[in-house]
Amino acid sequence: MHESADVRRWLDAGARAVKHARERLDAINVFPVADSDTGTNLYLTLQEGNRAVAKLRADASHREVVAAFARGSLVGARGNSGVIISQYLTGFLSAIDHHGGLSRVDGRGIAQSLDAAAAAAYRAVGSPVEGTILTVARAAATGAQRAVDARAGRDATLVAAVEDARAALAQTHEQLPLAKEAGVVDAGAAGLVLQLEMLAETLGGPEVLSSLDRVEWEVTDAGTTRISYVHHSHEGAYEVMFVAKSDHDIHAALTRDLEAMGDSVAVTGTHGLWQAHVHTDQPHLAVERGIEAKARQIVVRNVRVGHDADRASTGIVALTHCPGLAEPLADAGAIVLVVPDPTALKRRALRRAVKDASGTAAVVVAGHPALRAAAEELARKRRKPRLTILDSQHEAQVIAAVAAAALVTPGQDLADEMAAAVAATVVGQSSGDALDDDVDRLIVPDTEVVSLILAAGMPASVADAVRMSVRAAAPDADVNVYRGQQAHPGVLIGVERAPS
Repeated sequence: MHESADVRRWLDAGARAVKHARERLDAINVFPVADSDTGTNLYLTLQEGNRAVAKLRADASHREVVAAFARGSLVGARGNSGVIISQYLTGFLSAIDHHGGLSRVDGRGIAQSLDAAAAAAYRAVGSPVEGTILTVARAAATGAQRAVDARAGRDATLVAAVEDARAALAQTHEQLPLAKEAGVVDAGAAGLVLQLEMLAETLGGPEVLSSLDRVEWEVTDAGTTRISYVHHSHEGAYEVMFVAKSDHDIHAALTRDLEAMGDSVAVTGTHGLWQAHVHTDQPHLAVERGIEAKARQIVVRNVRVGHDADRASTGIVALTHCPGLAEPLADAGAIVLVVPDPTALKRRALRRAVKDASGTAAVVVAGHPALRAAAEELARKRRKPRLTILDSQHEAQVIAAVAAAALVTPGQDLADEMAAAVAATVVGQSSGDALDDDVDRLIVPDTEVVSLILAAGMPASVADAVRMSVRAAAPDADVNVYRGQQAHPGVLIGVERAPS
């Protein structure tokens, strides 16, 4: 058997276990935000790690498999739970590799590696909260060390780790107020226990855990089962994630800056890549920090806008090079991918945004010709999810399309309504010096909406003359001003006309 066979088997088994349990994990997700996506985030994170491993040759070394999984899961991490599980597994696998690999490690190596993994998970989180995945991580390490102290072998050490991890999982119901209120255990912690169970079964066989009691995920004090949904306001409404490149350790600086903006901060890094996550009510600040860190793509979504938990409906992906548009587009229900340099969009980032939007179908609307071209290329090469790429190339068309999507009613075709909004939007741009004249050339009597997207440093007062001109030429039209914060041009203009 090749030296990397066991680690490949475990990583595959762990991902399949989460895939099988994804809907249940989503259903019990109440922390840090009850947005029903922990199972999906964990699965997509593990899937990206395994995708990177699958690209290796069959005889790749243990170390090569570990490095590939670490990079793939970090770049592909979804949500707070995804960032943490990526760092946990990377920490564990790296430590295991130093002990000769998963096939050769002994009980003491397992215990030391679980301890390293727990430390890595805690380090990833800006403000650790007990009663979560972190608590289970520490409990597994403690259980393993207890077994090693009793001179247990490798398999018995793993069984002890799972036993203590399961006990800690049951306690998350009591430790985490949100979980107790909802009658559940912590979803992220449950996902980690699945990984540890698959590790024990990979090395010790399918019956190695048969003597242990399982833990109910949905519980009440009376012993019955229920799931309720908890909504709370202390967490930021927007989730912002980005990957930055730096050969220097920027963990502390990123963590400090993001904690000043919001909650659920998680920062993790490997091989010069740094994944950052934050929930915030000021997404523009987090996007700006991502740009400062030279992130090429930044994902933004509003966690309080009802993205379907079953991911069965058509999703919306908005591609923009205007950082300031992330918030309004996310508010309208889109998964937003901010790409400061449209020519630098990576297919991986676009594929990720599409997966986040829906598991079956998505409509993609882009604010720049290069972004649209990248989306069209992805659509030609992928069958799932099914993609509809709108014929857009201007940020004002993105605004119009996403706004139209928010008004779609049952019976209407989402893609058709968004496409019609794009077609009804005449676009232009201005340096700002003669903005009212530039807008006047586009105005007609049946104009319904004028959108002005201002570059960084452009004062909002430039729109004053436009409002007067629009009022005279199209009295019923609305003028909407957005701080797009793009580098240039000074003002992007969109004029939406009544449908013909």
